[in-house]
Amino acid sequence: MEPIEIRNPFPGARCLLLSSTESTQAEARLLAERGQADGSFPPGSLVAAEAQTAGRGRYPERRWESEAGKNLLLTVFLAPESAGLAGLPLRIGCALCSATEAYSLVLGAAFARPPRLKWPNDLMFGDRKAGGILCEAGEAGVFAGIGLNCNQVAFPPGLEGGATSLAAESGARIDRWALLELFLEALRASLGDSGWLRIAEGALWRKGRPATFLPGSEARDKGGSGPLSGTIEGLEGDGSLLFKENGDEMARPYASGELRAAGMS
Repeated sequence: MEPIEIRNPFPGARCLLLSSTESTQAEARLLAERGQADGSFPPGSLVAAEAQTAGRGRYPERRWESEAGKNLLLTVFLAPESAGLAGLPLRIGCALCSATEAYSLVLGAAFARPPRLKWPNDLMFGDRKAGGILCEAGEAGVFAGIGLNCNQVAFPPGLEGGATSLAAESGARIDRWALLELFLEALRASLGDSGWLRIAEGALWRKGRPATFLPGSEARDKGGSGPLSGTIEGLEGDGSLLFKENGDEMARPYASGELRAAGMS
């Protein structure tokens, strides 16, 4: 495990890099638990990896596949009180959007399509996914796992039609560590930003457009059904999605579920 020589705006935080690991989430959890006594892994610290053999998304059956040495694969450790922040995955997504847009200025090459935040935890360009976020709470605090396609331009069968990367969108090579610096700066600001909801709504993928929504278990338990066809209307203050089903007069809030572009299976 080697240090990454970048600026980290979180006081005393560490940035560490592994050549390969099963999961940066597991590595960060271990370091955070060990650091509870001596403060050796304070909030804002992160573990990144060049390759990850067991990366995953929100759903256990979905793996995060990444070409070694091409992308950002990391977990940031956040203080326990972060678990109480409304819309935490969305706040992190706002930081990812902000950093990506800021990096385009550094790059001097605009993205062909603007980055958008797909509720609740994906970074999109058009209808193609470039990044994902997985937040998990532990005894020591919150662990925000992030996978962001940076320089990968070819994807495995089954993903090539739905995945993209910053390099594919800009036509330029991405300096991953410069982008990571921008993300950490944006993340610290987003965690304390009372205006996060306005920013998230402004970046919301397909807002005001037709979409398909598969409600989460809490809606199904109350007799809800899915998939639903309708329109993405916005966000509630707690980060819930406001989705208006076709034929309804008003949107309903959903705390969990999955969005798809209209017509996608």
